Amino acid sequence: MFHLALSLYNQYTRREQYNVLILGLDNAGKTTFLEHLRLLYPQPNESSDSRKKRVLSSSVGAEEDTSSIIKSKRILPTVGQNTTTIRFKHSTESLSSANKLNLKFWDLGGQKSLRSMWSRYYRSCHGIIFIIDSTDTERFQECYETLMEIANDSTWAMDGNSSVPILMLANKQDLPQAVDLVALKTGVFIEVVSSLEATDLKLLPVSVLENQGLRESLEWLVTRLMYNKGNRPPEYR
Repeated sequence: MFHLALSLYNQYTRREQYNVLILGLDNAGKTTFLEHLRLLYPQPNESSDSRKKRVLSSSVGAEEDTSSIIKSKRILPTVGQNTTTIRFKHSTESLSSANKLNLKFWDLGGQKSLRSMWSRYYRSCHGIIFIIDSTDTERFQECYETLMEIANDSTWAMDGNSSVPILMLANKQDLPQAVDLVALKTGVFIEVVSSLEATDLKLLPVSVLENQGLRESLEWLVTRLMYNKGNRPPEYR
């Protein structure tokens, strides 16, 4: 009876977990993005109130200001990987199924010498976030080539060409020199958008430092992860 009760309890309390890779060139804002998510969402065994207290303990004033906290941090470039797991909560309460899952993020170093290691993680991931520095126009072509290498990597064929959602985030949109979304879609990334959007790709504007568009973009990704779980079943934790 005890084992039956324990089994039922574990079945009721377990959560779906999706593994998400955070990729992009160096200095695009990948690690800052990960650090901001840690502030916005609770850890798997952390309550929402505990998360709020944790954030307020780092805030200067009495309000929850994650942007100020992020700006005060000294975030170093990733050499290797950073990981974190969050307990996701959708802003729309009616989407209750999306509130019963965890997201595990792998922030992988974006230096050219480290990109060859990315493919080792493709088979175990459920989605990809590719962050673009929308102010660094000189590296747009390199971004495009890197994205196409990801999409056409031979690793996907090992899983029967089972693709995963790709969320492209045009970061630093708060800066005056940033290239806007329309110009990005019609410029060097037009081929990426046109060739991959039919599969499962979205390009969205964000400012990681200013917390602009982070929740909305993550909610799009979670919707696609759940839609795709027939091809890429989640883990359970």
